[in-house]
Amino acid sequence: MKKINVTAILSIIFVTFIISLVGCGSINDEPDRLVSTSSTIYNVKAIDYNQYLKKIWVVKEWNGGAYDYFSFFISKIENGVIEGKLTTGSIAYPDFFYYSSETPKYIADLSGSVNNDLAECQFSDKVGNKGDITLVFNEKDEIEAKMKYTDKGEAYKDLSLDGNYLFRPYNLADIKDFIPSKEHSCAVNLNSWGSVNFVSGEVNHGDKVYSAAYLTNEHDDILYKFQAPFQTGLNIIETSIKDINNDGLKDVMITTGFMDDPTTERIEWIFYQMSNGLFYDSELDTN
Repeated sequence: MKKINVTAILSIIFVTFIISLVGCGSINDEPDRLVSTSSTIYNVKAIDYNQYLKKIWVVKEWNGGAYDYFSFFISKIENGVIEGKLTTGSIAYPDFFYYSSETPKYIADLSGSVNNDLAECQFSDKVGNKGDITLVFNEKDEIEAKMKYTDKGEAYKDLSLDGNYLFRPYNLADIKDFIPSKEHSCAVNLNSWGSVNFVSGEVNHGDKVYSAAYLTNEHDDILYKFQAPFQTGLNIIETSIKDINNDGLKDVMITTGFMDDPTTERIEWIFYQMSNGLFYDSELDTN
């Protein structure tokens, strides 16, 4: 009788089982990638970094009012490299150029490397703040951060910010006295920003009223602030979003005046959009 090779039969059965798994899609249907080393298989979660981009991140425990922590936004994650900006003791709004075309000195460059859900970054501004920050990308709009300042500027030397923090997106709800205007707000596809909401209104501080305008996402997370020196007491009475200077990018025009007296002088503000999505006052083109 011919002798049966048991080892060969078992090998064939094992290979057939593996092929059947791949063929029916049981591996490829998982959201995680399988990475194999010599003897161990690890699950590496595939991360959509877009959910962390463009949002302004603030300390989760902050409930409005004065902001004495650090804040940041991430502008790019690509090919294992992360880029963004960070501020100490204030909220990290992306640049809005009104008085000059220079980035303020207190806004630090943030950069580093990304490996799956972990980013190791460094930051440095022009007023003496430097340090290291480790970011862990969690789900549900949350980022863990471990902060370590290696140097502090003179104005920030008394701040003790080293430590571990949880961050969340900055939201319109954080501006307690902001009253949006439905009439002068709209959804718009704004070039590199994609589909966003232009939200204008007023901030009411008791006897003082200030006009305000933002770009937000569908969850009211603030992506951008138009930081123009709108006059106290004036309302936004008209807005328009279109390409004003014929460069292929949509610009923003805001008109302020007295809501209850349309015969008074109207002030027109025009903000041109740049290719990177930032805005600047049109008067800078004439200076």
